[in-house]
Amino acid sequence: MPNDETTAPPSATAPPGDPAAKPQGRRHFAQWLAATETEFSFVKGLTFISFAGTLIAAYFQYLSSYQDKVAAEAKDDLAAATLAFTETSTALSVPLSLQERLVFAFRDAVSEKVDTDDDAYVTKSARATYAGYDDAYTALRENVDLMARKMEIYIDWASDFGHDPNASDPSAADQITVTLLGASNFDCDKDLPFANGSSVPLKDKSGNPLKDKNGNQLQVDWYSAKHHVVTIGYCFDDTHRLVEPVRQWASKSQVNPVQKADLMNPQKINLIGRLDNQEARLNAYMSLTMDAIDQIRVKYRPTGFLCHVPIVREGYDLFSRVFSSLFNNLRACTPVATSG
Repeated sequence: MPNDETTAPPSATAPPGDPAAKPQGRRHFAQWLAATETEFSFVKGLTFISFAGTLIAAYFQYLSSYQDKVAAEAKDDLAAATLAFTETSTALSVPLSLQERLVFAFRDAVSEKVDTDDDAYVTKSARATYAGYDDAYTALRENVDLMARKMEIYIDWASDFGHDPNASDPSAADQITVTLLGASNFDCDKDLPFANGSSVPLKDKSGNPLKDKNGNQLQVDWYSAKHHVVTIGYCFDDTHRLVEPVRQWASKSQVNPVQKADLMNPQKINLIGRLDNQEARLNAYMSLTMDAIDQIRVKYRPTGFLCHVPIVREGYDLFSRVFSSLFNNLRACTPVATSG
């Protein structure tokens, strides 16, 4: 007969205090801990994904806001540049055109020997033109410095990719003005745009270099729209004084015979060459300014796909800024610094 003690099945549940219960308790605890760890890992995963999603959403929100600001600034800068160019071009071309008409009318009248005939058509036409010329001359003299500053702000600075207004030094502002050219050796007959390089070093009447407060050589920069306006204004005024006999004749004043003879002598005064130079200056100014306006458009053009990928965008931006001098077509993702 079998022994009850040896054949009886083990108790399903060990009594309290039984050493056999300890391993089984550890197993239950381990199972609970494993389940908890799994749930915790899942929660951690969800938290990380949520955090990463928030960052990505914030990044694209910032990028969208930046692009909106850039688009608004591009519209404003292009509008301001176009308006400044149009107003300045008109203010320059009108007096230059009227001055040329008066000079040619005077030459024709003298050549036809009707310059003293008040009823001659060429004389009457010139005198009708003179009032408009005098008004245009006065307006240009009054506003040329203001127009030059407008071109500096809305053309030169706006088209300069590296211009930072926050880093500029007001004490080192551009000093090229009509008055300064009058005190220098600038030659309206020889110092033409890009004729002898990209700039014209300025000297005083004694031949000494003109320098700014920091000791730098002052010079006319042909890549500056402002400097073009200044030189056109200065040379127009210089020609205005040169053609005094024309103004005397057109205003019905007494004409100085000596000045008249000199003006009609191409060996002494190359008047036609002076007028041709003025037209060349005006054309150079317009070409440079239109190119600068196009540079403003390039400055704000939409960026490529890489500029919209997080981390890659920042890396590309840094690379483009460091190596911009080596690659002409390399442009940073953030071409302009926006406010706000």
